[in-house]
Formats: sequence, structure tokens, C-alpha cells
Amino acid sequence: MNRNEGIDSSAQKSLRTLSRREFVRKLSATAGGAGLLTAAFTGCALTPSQKAEAREAVLDTIGKVPKVKLNKRLGGFEASRVTICQDCPVDLIGPALAAGMNTIHKGGYWSRSQTPDEILKLPRESLFIDTTVDNTPRNPDDEESAYNQVTRELERTGLKYFDVFRAHFGWHTLAQFNKGQNASYRAFQRLKKEGKVKYFGVSQHAGPREDYETYMTMIQAEIDSGLIDTMQVWLSYASTPEELAIFEKAHKAGIAITAMKVNAHGAGKLAQNEAKIKELKSEGLVHRAALRYVYDLKGADGKPYVDMCVTRLGNFAHFEENVGSVAAKVAMADGFKPYVA
Repeated sequence: MNRNEGIDSSAQKSLRTLSRREFVRKLSATAGGAGLLTAAFTGCALTPSQKAEAREAVLDTIGKVPKVKLNKRLGGFEASRVTICQDCPVDLIGPALAAGMNTIHKGGYWSRSQTPDEILKLPRESLFIDTTVDNTPRNPDDEESAYNQVTRELERTGLKYFDVFRAHFGWHTLAQFNKGQNASYRAFQRLKKEGKVKYFGVSQHAGPREDYETYMTMIQAEIDSGLIDTMQVWLSYASTPEELAIFEKAHKAGIAITAMKVNAHGAGKLAQNEAKIKELKSEGLVHRAALRYVYDLKGADGKPYVDMCVTRLGNFAHFEENVGSVAAKVAMADGFKPYVA
């Protein structure tokens, strides 16, 4: 069985049940540090009460996720450095909120029946939620589809407004972006006037074709426009020095930076560098190391330039490994000094 199935495994016949004594012994055996408590229960079928107790223990081990105060362009919101994704399993929403996570990516993709009750019960202003608007670059001239997507999502989800209108995929040519004068931005302006969105952002994907501009060229154009408040970029251990330099430049220009594809693009390369994983105090936990690498990147001024990370939380073992990457309590237990310096 994959360790990442952890305590979220369904109770199959092949799984072993645990007595109360054995459960407590396993629970006590992992006391923080780089190891995962959830790994201790691989191959075990836990009762609902055992699952709840194990999750409480994981949350206690992790502690609160630190926050970063976003710049004035984003209202100075204190945002969690790990972001809840719309595809996060429902049973992880409560633990994520309990750990202090208050940023949500792709909130507009929920339907009314899918929007978690835990989210709807909170004061809307306590959360920072984006929606990714899909006309860019698939239908770059279609302002109405962008406007209608956001309007329908608000009606469907009950979220009242989105903090960020994020142009999904980004633009792949300078002509499409047109110094910011494009259908996506025009739709944003209309929606902002109606109080449906607050800030303009992009989820800039790198172009896979020869006729696309380079990643650095597109991000530079977005910086120069002065219109982008927040930028989600492919940023990982596999990023080139040139890419890292343009991300730092964007942050210095006042754009909030969220890293995506951290594990999908970076973990494989990082797995080949055992010395780096050891340096990041994440031996045996390459995904934790991949996130720590990104969080710990610093610019020429010695300050971090990555504000947040989007990471997949497919189950509670993912949660423990990935959310634990940034938690100060875990860093202290691991001896990862950059986090506690």
C-alpha cells in the first residue's frame, strides 16, 4: 500500500484493525520531527474515532501554519502560506482551517452543494479566495465568457465575491496580453465595479510551443503593465536561474507570488539530490523538501520572494507532509533553522 494513503484508507479486509493499546502505542511512537505520524498507520483500518484522534495528533504536531502579510495592493491581508485547493477532500477542510489556512485557490469551481459548510459559516472577509477564469488564452477576445463565468460562480457557490480574478493559463504572446488591454482585464474591471472581485491576477503557465513567448518575456510584460496584483507561477526546484530572477523581480515590483507545480515539476529532480534533501531536514520526505526549498528562496536583499504555495492535499498523509513543510513547530522539531531564525 502507498504510504500516502495513510489514515484515509478505506477499511478493506486486507487491512489490520488495531486494539486501543496498539493504537495508542503507534500514536506515541512518532513525536514530530521529519517522520510522518500517518505513516505509522499504513496498512491499518482505523475506526472513525481512531481517525479523529490521529488527526488531532497530527494537527497538534503541525501547529499553526504561518501567515504572510500581503502588500498594500492586496489590502495587507494576512494570508496563510499554504493554500487550500478546490479539489481538497471535504474531510480535510476542517483540519486545514484549524491549522490556520485561510487562502483558497479555484473557489469558483465549487458548486453550491460542494462548497464546504465550514467555509460558508466563516465571515467572508476572513478568507482570501481566487477564481481562475478560463477564457485566457483559450478565447482571448471573449470578454463576455469571462464576465459570465465569474457571475455564475458567485451565484452557484454562495461566496459573495472573489478576492482575485485570476486569468487562468495566462497569455502566451505579447499581442494577446496587449499591455494589459485585453478581454480578461476588461471583464475584471466590470466585475470590480459591481463588487464581485477585488484584485487582478494571473496563473501564468509556460508556453509549450515555439510560437509562444518565453516565460520571462511574458512575466516581464505583466510586470511592466502595472496591472497584475498577484501572480501564480511554475516555481520549483527545477526552475532555472533566469526564471527565479524574474519571479524575484515581480515580487519586488509589488506583485504577490504564489508558487505552483512545486512537487509536480520539482520533486523528481530534487529526489536525485540526497544532500539537498538532508540540508532541508526532510530525509525520506521529498515533497516536504520541495516545498521547503521554495519557501526558503531569498532575493538579493536577503528577503523571501515566495508568499504562498499551492499544493495538492489528496489525503491526510499529504496534509502532514506538505503543510508540515512550512509549519514552524515542525521546523523546530526537524532542526530546519531557516524557518526559526
